[in-house]
Amino acid sequence: MATSVALAGARRRRVRSLATRQEIIEATISCFVEIGYFRTTTTEIAKKAGVTRGAVQHYFPTTQHVLEASIDYLRERWLELYFEAAHRTPVGKDYIDQAVDNMWELVNSRLSIAWAELVAASRTDPELRAIVEPAAAQYEKARLEAGRRAYPDFALALREVFERCRDTLEFLSEGMMRTVVIHDREHRIKTQLDWMKQELHKVWEQQSDKVRIR
Repeated sequence: MATSVALAGARRRRVRSLATRQEIIEATISCFVEIGYFRTTTTEIAKKAGVTRGAVQHYFPTTQHVLEASIDYLRERWLELYFEAAHRTPVGKDYIDQAVDNMWELVNSRLSIAWAELVAASRTDPELRAIVEPAAAQYEKARLEAGRRAYPDFALALREVFERCRDTLEFLSEGMMRTVVIHDREHRIKTQLDWMKQELHKVWEQQSDKVRIR
């Protein structure tokens, strides 16, 4: 009986520990989004997470530890959201149109904004760049594979065409996300999204004999 109680207690502590660690990671990402990388400190993270500074240092002894954990989380959570979006295409909705809408939604998520902040900050911070560059390579490889898995019919039709279309969609969407201060932004962005849908349709019409969408 005593052993069972001790095991139950240990499980509860482990669950609480994992929850606290996750809260710290989420708080770190929120800090990147809300105040930027260079103002994100252990004190700010602790304040956002609602824990003590000592608690943050207990789980993440150095800034590099919490940064690496946050980047890992950003990558894994983004991929989860990507698959969720890809698999919720409404009945009757065009797959290409939905893919464009999904990408635009994802690049405007807090995850993508936090990642963009880290990439931008790494330009002038060699230590951050040493962490971000290899992570970016892994991130991009995972995103490419996620696209193939999410849209297998397109990807298998002609891999080179699929990857070029995916890159076009990703690069233009991320570029538009970063273009914040422009005149008539909403209208101009909608125009570009509609244009991307039209152009991607043209590409795949040329491949219609190879593509069979389930």
